Amino acid sequence: MSRLCALLLICIIPALACGPRGEPRLYIYCSETFWYVMQENAFFFNRIYGFQIILIPIRADRTESQTEEAIVMRGGRLALPLEWQNRPDSRTSTVDLYTQLNPDIAEQIGRITTSGIGDLFLTDSAKQLDVIQSTALAASEIPICYLTLTMLVPLGNPQHFSSARDVINANRRLGIINPSFDGLGEASWQVLGNIIPGGESEILMNGVMLYERQYDLLEALESREVDAILVWNFTSQISFVVAKYAATYNAANEQILRETERRGDREGVQAILVEMHRHLVETKTFAEEVPLYANSGERYVVSVPLISLSTASNFSHTKRFVDFSRSNQGREILRRYGFVVE
Repeated sequence: MSRLCALLLICIIPALACGPRGEPRLYIYCSETFWYVMQENAFFFNRIYGFQIILIPIRADRTESQTEEAIVMRGGRLALPLEWQNRPDSRTSTVDLYTQLNPDIAEQIGRITTSGIGDLFLTDSAKQLDVIQSTALAASEIPICYLTLTMLVPLGNPQHFSSARDVINANRRLGIINPSFDGLGEASWQVLGNIIPGGESEILMNGVMLYERQYDLLEALESREVDAILVWNFTSQISFVVAKYAATYNAANEQILRETERRGDREGVQAILVEMHRHLVETKTFAEEVPLYANSGERYVVSVPLISLSTASNFSHTKRFVDFSRSNQGREILRRYGFVVE
């Protein structure tokens, strides 16, 4: 996710300092699966209600040191909050300094409890949800979308796969997220456990390749390093395309976006972003979906809740954001990024 800066919504708008401390704030913890859609949600929520939105990445352990900066939505602009800016040791990740967000997930969530900083939590990981629920951090849980595990193959399906079992039987390379790192990995591993008996060693011996990030997984498929990958719906490919290729499209549309922003035309900004997003996805798509199971009626579906945390500073504020995420505008943003909302 080091390429997060390529997001359409963020790249086109210059960074400014944070606003006054009296401005309403929401601290939202967000997993990689929802990072892009939540940035756009935060942008429009800020423009409508004037809240300062601070998105903080949820991270599990990695085998290498990788961190992202938390981002702030204020006035439709990206900035680091004053708490990060004022830290003296600039050699360390700003996220590590403020919330210490790279330990084991149980420790990470424990630090939310200790610090008392956190309003909302959004993740696709059953493991993370279990920890949240076991620590009584979840004040309320409202479903906002559904995820279906599926398989992506190169456009045209050159190997003629019809299910994940076909990939395994043909001794082809199947990529998944490492189950210890990501909710998507947990789901993929569970499905493969039903397809390939014999446990972890047998799964890995059958051409299954593990990746740490969804971005790496999609990049491996685009470069044909693997023949198929397991992903959530189409969301992973859309996020990958936005992250990797958005910068060139930003440059072409920057002037009209800035002019529309200056006029205060929120609907105009959204229309331009929607069209940029559509064109980008259509021209850069490199994969297509294949059913996960040979029986088309079988599905691996999870409901994803947006969790209001017990550490929230104002529950009416968190409810307002949840309601916005479930509104027509919020649902349309989710749909555009490939999420199923009903």
